[in-house]
Amino acid sequence: MLDTLTAAFAGNPFFSGGLLLGALGMLAMWLRDVPGKVASWAKQFFVISLNFDSRDELMFTTLVEYMNAQDALRDSHNFTVRTVRQGPAYQNMADELMQGGKPEAFISPGEGFHIFRLDGRWIWMQRDIQIAANVIEKITLSMFGRDRRPMEKFIQDALEHRVARELNRVAIYIPSPYTNEWQRARLGNHRKLDSIVLKAGQTEAILADLNKFFASRLRYENLGIPWRRGYLLHGPPGTGKTSLVTALASELALNVCTLSLASPTVTDEKIGNLLSTVPPRSVILIEDIDSFFHARDKADSQVKLSYSGFINALDGVAAHEGSVVFLTTNHPELIDAAAIRSGRVDFKLELDLCDRHQLYWMFRKFFDDEQAAARFADNLPTGQYSPATLQERLLKAHDVGEALAAFGLTP
Repeated sequence: MLDTLTAAFAGNPFFSGGLLLGALGMLAMWLRDVPGKVASWAKQFFVISLNFDSRDELMFTTLVEYMNAQDALRDSHNFTVRTVRQGPAYQNMADELMQGGKPEAFISPGEGFHIFRLDGRWIWMQRDIQIAANVIEKITLSMFGRDRRPMEKFIQDALEHRVARELNRVAIYIPSPYTNEWQRARLGNHRKLDSIVLKAGQTEAILADLNKFFASRLRYENLGIPWRRGYLLHGPPGTGKTSLVTALASELALNVCTLSLASPTVTDEKIGNLLSTVPPRSVILIEDIDSFFHARDKADSQVKLSYSGFINALDGVAAHEGSVVFLTTNHPELIDAAAIRSGRVDFKLELDLCDRHQLYWMFRKFFDDEQAAARFADNLPTGQYSPATLQERLLKAHDVGEALAAFGLTP
């Protein structure tokens, strides 16, 4: 039967012509797609593209901020302005400003097509805005080649640029006067650890202890010991106790939560909540704890915190993994021994008035003159000046002669 149908159709000129036309039509449709297919194939093998959009808030704002730092991308006459927030606690502009934040504006090429030369390579960019349930910004960066490492480097450089900016600031948190929570008071500048001049070996010792602590979480867990560390910094006023904590926080990319036990707004309930809800990547700085014990002995009505409330809260910090607590005092003899026993305080460091090592390096900090610094350190008495006093006088001096004269030494 198949042979019969084949013979019939073969002898029908209308059917044969229609079959030929159909085949030619299908061939034409296929050929019409060839340029697109060739272009798609060429793009796949010879063009590297990087796609990102505003649904990824961190990466999108990071790359937009990095564009602002590139002169080649800032030269566009059609650009978009976008704010990049500081810190993860941002909710709206009012909250950010109230908590000490300062959103920054960054410009980048606007909607449409752009072409530019970056790091010796031609790159083109397509930026589109899609409006549906949400407004989504999409950016595609493309370049010729099959090596994607330049694009990966672009991403890594952008991340490092963002991290460097944000980690260059230390957030200072204080207790809110209205709630039992922390609020960001301000953003402090990054302080280099070598700007703090302590006695020989002291800086290295406390930094090594902190690094060892942060690297030993698994060991604490295996031993069943709460992963926390307590430090006591004691010594006369002006010896750099608070400055050391800030510098260590800067060095380790941590924030600082500062607390005064003698504050009339700090109660047993409040301190318990504060020490159990420390913001991530933070150390707790409890300053001048001797003032609390002194006020307690006087039964000062302004102090609302009880001794048991303080101890219970301090012990409760153990529940907050990775807690680091710094206690500072000018008068360690006024503090109950139980408050600074082992387990609550693991590392004690005395910051005293300057010895010769500190005199020499404090002078070198302001004036790079080895001979003058040695003369300064040899002729000034040790144990008489605090780093704060030295800094105040040396800062006022405009040259080596004035610096020496400020301490009664002949220029």
